Amino acid sequence: MKNLRDFVLAGLLLAIGVVLHYITPSTGTVVKPDFLLPMLFLCLLCFDDVKVGFVAGLAGGVLAGITTNVPGGFLPNLIDKIITTAVLIPLIYALKRFVNMYVISIVVSIVGTLISGLVFLGVGTAMKVLTAETSAVAFLTAVLPAIAVNVLLVALLFGVLKQTGRLYQRVTRKVSS
Repeated sequence: MKNLRDFVLAGLLLAIGVVLHYITPSTGTVVKPDFLLPMLFLCLLCFDDVKVGFVAGLAGGVLAGITTNVPGGFLPNLIDKIITTAVLIPLIYALKRFVNMYVISIVVSIVGTLISGLVFLGVGTAMKVLTAETSAVAFLTAVLPAIAVNVLLVALLFGVLKQTGRLYQRVTRKVSS
């Protein structure tokens, strides 16, 4: 039952992320900050299940691809979310033993946004969806600001989700006793 609950909660987080991604305005180029990413990061941080993480990464890529403003941007979005998820899951597991989860949430936000942005722009340029000049400008106007916003958003929401989870666990323990 816990696994189903994790998938449902991950779906809710991604639904919030897709709304944020859809309504985010462009920053002067066709590329805009991807605010579906912080919700993906929260899924990876909160659910200690690799299957939930990879399903969230795949679903996040599809959702970001559907709501992108970049013509031909579906595949770059899908590829960047899968690669970002594949890098972040082992990173989180490796850091968990030595570092506080709140610090990990900040590291994951910075590293994840940077990887996602670079992979998206690289794949977009390789597929001729974006030009090299557009990619350079998009890195400065979309990826770098998204790093700052994602760090703030993930740090804030991760704390809230952790406190909510603790409250939920206390309530379910009292009910089952």
